[in-house]
Amino acid sequence: MSVKDQIPFAQMLTPSTTFASSDDVVIWGKKKHELEGKLEEWNKELIYPLKRSHRSDEYIRLVKDQLNVAVRQCIEAAGYEFDPSNQMMLIRAAQFGKSFVPDIDSEPYVKMCRTLRVLNAVRNLRIGVPLTITQYPLSATFHTRLQHLSFQVLLDRLVVRRHFYLAIQIAKYLRMPDVEGSSRILAHWACYKVKQTQLDREQVARDIADKLGYAPGVSYSEIAKKAADCGRTQLAIKLIDYEPRASLQVPLLLKLGEDIPSLVKAIDSGDTDLVYIVLLHLRDNMPMAEFQMTIRNYPMAQSLYLKYCRDHNIETLRDIYDQEDNHNAKAAFYLKESYDPKNSTTKAASLESAKQSYRSARNEFAATMCEEQQKLLKYQTTLEDKFRREFVGLSVHDTVHLLLMLNEVKLAEKLRAEYKVPDRRYWWLRILSLAALSDWSELDKFSKTKKSPIGYE
Repeated sequence: MSVKDQIPFAQMLTPSTTFASSDDVVIWGKKKHELEGKLEEWNKELIYPLKRSHRSDEYIRLVKDQLNVAVRQCIEAAGYEFDPSNQMMLIRAAQFGKSFVPDIDSEPYVKMCRTLRVLNAVRNLRIGVPLTITQYPLSATFHTRLQHLSFQVLLDRLVVRRHFYLAIQIAKYLRMPDVEGSSRILAHWACYKVKQTQLDREQVARDIADKLGYAPGVSYSEIAKKAADCGRTQLAIKLIDYEPRASLQVPLLLKLGEDIPSLVKAIDSGDTDLVYIVLLHLRDNMPMAEFQMTIRNYPMAQSLYLKYCRDHNIETLRDIYDQEDNHNAKAAFYLKESYDPKNSTTKAASLESAKQSYRSARNEFAATMCEEQQKLLKYQTTLEDKFRREFVGLSVHDTVHLLLMLNEVKLAEKLRAEYKVPDRRYWWLRILSLAALSDWSELDKFSKTKKSPIGYE
């Protein structure tokens, strides 16, 4: 084997090889042509075994000891070639050689074939990206290569040049995840599409929806924002309809001034947080009367707003009940207010308002109960002034029990008769209070006054 044939294939074919003088350039060119001639002979006599050339075994013997290296260098050298015919020649030589190497790793060969297809595609005159192998992001197998570009950068360059279809095909060919590959490219295409103001918005919206569908990683809200930034508000609204996530739909609709559609979307989503966001936005940007008339058409929204008012704005809640003529709800509001410890000085007024509201609602039973509660409150206030004990807020049961504990039997009997406390309950209260006071003699007398309604043990 001559010295010329021992020079590594990749070194002879690599365009980045440096030379000391012009003579070296001539020598390198000669070696390159000689190697190409040798490879052509390989292709003719080795790769096509049907011819059964007698020189096949001779060529294999020449590089038998370094056949693995020869295959690897043929694969690498193919990457440095810009001429597809030379690439094919080197790849075929590598394909033939690796069949004689046991346990050879085929991964570099497969990756180089994929790489060459991508490189040849972007080097096309219509594309105009003369990418070299040193700029292409290869795997760690070719550890001497400079990985200047990532696949995403390569695709981004194609997107900038508006070669969307080629970028998608490359992403699919390289089996890139949809989020990083085809879906991302389609999103860029859609953003470019909405900027074409001369196109009909209906057609643009349909085209984008047909192409993108529900591809993973694609956000219609981002595309709609681009359309809105270009002044195409109606197109943005149509694109938002394709966004499956209400959390992205609603804020953008509010930004575009579509208040009612945003409220409908929030309600349909079932997300109460979104509904509250829309309600508070409407409350701050609409006249109060118009706002209340608007939410009346949406029961869920109105219920949530009433709940919000109960927790944060009591006065507004009362105004809403007044406007709605909801007397039962207003009465319940006053009752709740009367039981609030913070409103101890206005309990009587709150009960009176509740009674009037129930009567306006023609709920006589509830109005009567409010009246009874007013009487009890008045009586408890008198007892507080007399005994300096807390009576206000207690039930009839607890009030009678406290009077018995204070040994005010006559007052307890009077209260019992006025509010018609059952005998069984009163006997239990009397017995428990006497037992608590350890007044056993009085308990004995009480047990003999009349037949016990609760029996004996």
